Amino acid sequence: MIKAWRNEVICVSLLVMAATLLGLLLGRMQLFLVLSLAAYFTWHVFNLLLLQTWIARRRGFRLPVSLGVWESVFNGLQREQLRRRRRSRGLISSLSDYREAAQILPDALVVLSNQGTVRWFNAAARELLGLRRLDGVGVDITQILKHPVLEDDLAKGRSSRPLEIVSPANGAWMLSLQVTAPFGNQSDRLLIARNITPSFRLEQVRRDFLASVSHELRTPITVFRGYLELLQEALAGDAHWRTPLGHMDQQVRRMQTLVDDLLMLSRLEMTDRPKEAKPVPVSEILMQIITEARTLSGDRKHDIRLDADPEVWLKGEESELHSAFSNLIFNAVRHTAPGTRVDIAWSGHDGEATLSVSDHGPGIAAYHLPRLSERFYRVEAGRSRDSGGSGLGLAIVKQVLERYSSELEIASEVDKGSKFSCRFPGDLVEIKSVPALSKAG
Repeated sequence: MIKAWRNEVICVSLLVMAATLLGLLLGRMQLFLVLSLAAYFTWHVFNLLLLQTWIARRRGFRLPVSLGVWESVFNGLQREQLRRRRRSRGLISSLSDYREAAQILPDALVVLSNQGTVRWFNAAARELLGLRRLDGVGVDITQILKHPVLEDDLAKGRSSRPLEIVSPANGAWMLSLQVTAPFGNQSDRLLIARNITPSFRLEQVRRDFLASVSHELRTPITVFRGYLELLQEALAGDAHWRTPLGHMDQQVRRMQTLVDDLLMLSRLEMTDRPKEAKPVPVSEILMQIITEARTLSGDRKHDIRLDADPEVWLKGEESELHSAFSNLIFNAVRHTAPGTRVDIAWSGHDGEATLSVSDHGPGIAAYHLPRLSERFYRVEAGRSRDSGGSGLGLAIVKQVLERYSSELEIASEVDKGSKFSCRFPGDLVEIKSVPALSKAG
């Protein structure tokens, strides 16, 4: 660049010297100076015209050839053009590689517009979702995958959890669908579908087995418990039999609780969430559960406190919500020392509703928290059995919350207590005014 400007200055100087010399020889100094400046100006206009023509046409690989500063300008543009072309070839090559990689993936990938129409899909999408090579683009994905939860996920912009749905291409296949958050231009989304048929069938076999075994165990346990009650009445005055019969009754009740919890889990897993959910007065349910919790506490006299907003109702099934909330509260009573305070709060905020159960018990170590909602997982197996727990309470809570697009949040510190929270989305929350007297009570 410096060299080009140096040459330009030299050319201008030579032009002025030549005009001056000719002007002195012919006695027309001003005329030759004006002509030299006009020639210089015309030269720049000509090069600007060449540049404008090249920009307008963009034809050919070479730029115009010139001298001086314009030579530097054209050479610089040509170098930049070469770099852009090489970069474009690299990007095209990378894009081609990514497309080829996407085509051989076993999972279906579908790029959706903000309106839910198909913009692009890979080969697996043709096999799993039945999208056709030519007619698939531009189709509304909800016309192919008809499920209310998927429509909600598209409206929200992303999936709260994977959705299991039968493949529209093959009724024997089960797919797991998930919609990602917006990417790229902040409007496109990616739908990912995975064939989970083998694992789904295995899970179905496990569910059917547990449901069948639980159902079959229910009758003999009921018969055994009935005869045990007769024995307890008949031998009530015999101190020798009082202790063994009491132990037998305790174990039968534990087995009954376990079977009931297994049947509850099976029912939750095998049935869909009710399409027409009714508003449920959560504060009234919590008051019922607290009465039961105080009975469970008995002589241990836990200090159970409730702060519930009676105006916040939740759309759902009352029996399911009662089961989930009671398991959280009963766990706090079972696993804390006598006299421990347990705080239950139910409130609405920013269109959502939250239930929290806080205790001031021994707390739970951090490495246990990710597994607490697994079936039969116990922090301390002996303590859980002694307290009468089945090991399925939090698994039931998790299953119920999944049906309501909610999650169980757990925060705990050793020797400082635990807090279990359930946050429900706004579309399930309903605010109902209640009389002042009812609110005060």
